[in-house]
Amino acid sequence: MAYRARMHDDQIALQLYTVRREAASDLAGTLDAVARAGYRHVEVAGLPDLPAATLAGQFAAAGLSVVAAHEGIDVLRADADGVIERMATIGSPRLVVPWMPDADRATADDVRRFAAELNALAQRAKAAGLRFAYHNHSFEFAELDGTTIWDVLLTESSPDVDLEIDVYWAAGGGRDPVELIRSATGRVKTLHMKDRGPGPAFADAPAGEGTLDFPAIVQAGRAAGVEWYIAEQDDATSPLEDIATALRYLRSLAA
Repeated sequence: MAYRARMHDDQIALQLYTVRREAASDLAGTLDAVARAGYRHVEVAGLPDLPAATLAGQFAAAGLSVVAAHEGIDVLRADADGVIERMATIGSPRLVVPWMPDADRATADDVRRFAAELNALAQRAKAAGLRFAYHNHSFEFAELDGTTIWDVLLTESSPDVDLEIDVYWAAGGGRDPVELIRSATGRVKTLHMKDRGPGPAFADAPAGEGTLDFPAIVQAGRAAGVEWYIAEQDDATSPLEDIATALRYLRSLAA
């Protein structure tokens, strides 16, 4: 079936985890390089541990706006108010939990308790004017007590918990990213757009350089209410070149 993808150019962002190694040695230079590549919006993760005000100044100097930021559940458990304050300082409208610890997914009941915790955190974020989301990897789609972690999360978490679907990891877990996006219509506000290379290792690749059907993914995202299409790679070979490659391709899918 032929798809005609439509998204807007200003809905494309970069997950800064992609350039974490460069940022570790030269944050200002890396952010400038991201802007020179053509990005105007970023999602925060993997950056040096700097005061929020310092990061905010670096983003402003590079002309970059923050559309979301990742924060681990352990940090939220220790100081949710501090995390929420940090989001406000760096100008992030979204707070994303990027991982579920092993101890929280040993059984389906553990996952239900985790979902209840996400619900409570989402309410705290909402009270502060923030959106709240959970980001998948591949383990969420493995069988667990006759169901899957993903299905428990989808059922037990409230509509205030958005879902940031990583299409690479969804495919790695045996799910069709297009069908996964469709099944969560209204709750998927951000997508991680990294491709899966050919071969048994399935190394990640810039969007458009691998095997995933990104025109169909964008079409499904548009229908589902996705607001941001976020380029990312976990292990880019040449990060600054790869982010430019991904942006050129994603722009080719934009209206």
